[in-house]
Amino acid sequence: MASRLSATFGLLCAVAGACVPLSALAEDEAFVPETLTTRETMEPGPNVFVSVQNWGGGPSVAYIYSADDLHLKGSVSGGSQSHFTLSADGATAYMASGYYPRYDSGDGEHVLQIFDVATNTLTKEILLPYKLAQYTDDLFLLQLSADEKFAFAQNATPATSVTVVDLEKGEVAQEVPAPGCFGIYPLQNALGFSTICNDGTFTTFTLGADGTTFESTKSDKIFDPDDDPIYLSSDRADGDLLFISYHANVYRLSDTDGVIKKLSVTPIAEGVDGNWGTSGYSVVTYNEANGVLFVPMAADHHDGSHYHGSQEVWAFDLKNDELLYRSPLADLIAISVTDGAQPELYGFSLKEGTVYKFDVDTEAKFAAKTVAEHSVDGFATTMLVSP
Repeated sequence: MASRLSATFGLLCAVAGACVPLSALAEDEAFVPETLTTRETMEPGPNVFVSVQNWGGGPSVAYIYSADDLHLKGSVSGGSQSHFTLSADGATAYMASGYYPRYDSGDGEHVLQIFDVATNTLTKEILLPYKLAQYTDDLFLLQLSADEKFAFAQNATPATSVTVVDLEKGEVAQEVPAPGCFGIYPLQNALGFSTICNDGTFTTFTLGADGTTFESTKSDKIFDPDDDPIYLSSDRADGDLLFISYHANVYRLSDTDGVIKKLSVTPIAEGVDGNWGTSGYSVVTYNEANGVLFVPMAADHHDGSHYHGSQEVWAFDLKNDELLYRSPLADLIAISVTDGAQPELYGFSLKEGTVYKFDVDTEAKFAAKTVAEHSVDGFATTMLVSP
């Protein structure tokens, strides 16, 4: 009986490999656990930033993707309901947001945080007046002065004003009252900014050298806020400001004399069947080298449809006043194009939670096609492309 049990046990060991002698185990090499490491800096190269604005009490975050293929490279994060911007070289990121210990009662803080992009690290915090606009993110709610020595943050309590921050001193220089006006458009040849007012005018504020004083100048009426309201979204073309209305009329404005002046109004959907209008949030982006404006558009537009996603992205030649191409790119609410001779176009779909890269064919009237994409988790309405 014992012999039969011994034989059976030996057979099971042979089949299962479970009866390895202790001496054999002892001869195996000792287990060496894997050591996790992190990069000291992100890999070099141009980046795409998608700013995800948290309205649920947690941190907002700006995700950083490679502009080449949209793989995720890093992120920086701040408080709730953030607004975001970048230095011109893309090396420094700025986020203005809120911190609320008890959310619906007690004291809170609004803070401007400054990040080193290469290392994704926080380098400075500057306490702001507790007045920051709690509003869907727009690129023109947090801006830098032309020399990048000051930051401008949009306030709404609901009274509107702009906080001027001295970045070198790390402190608030002043609060500029701007009743009935919204959006920040920095001057290029002086310290100051313009803002859109609810009567269809713009007010320009020119600041003193230390940022603590200002003078204001009101423009003539630029647009009709009832018949042809414009977006906050803007870009520059040969130094001029470009805005677009809900009805797809492009307003070209000059601010070189310290006051906004209207240069031209160009209807880009005139004569196109389908009642097309502008659609999205970040809807004005201009390729400087070719003079081409890219705009997300949707048919059958009506009051209240202006923030819906695109059905197409139009390439419009502003120099020759010509609609070049209508690329069938759906559900985009934010787009951004590079300025070089060979433009690269990027877009974000809130519906799909995805950031896209599009190749633009300059030989085919600037038609765009998808070449890369990456998922994005959260509520985002703005994106930026850096060198």
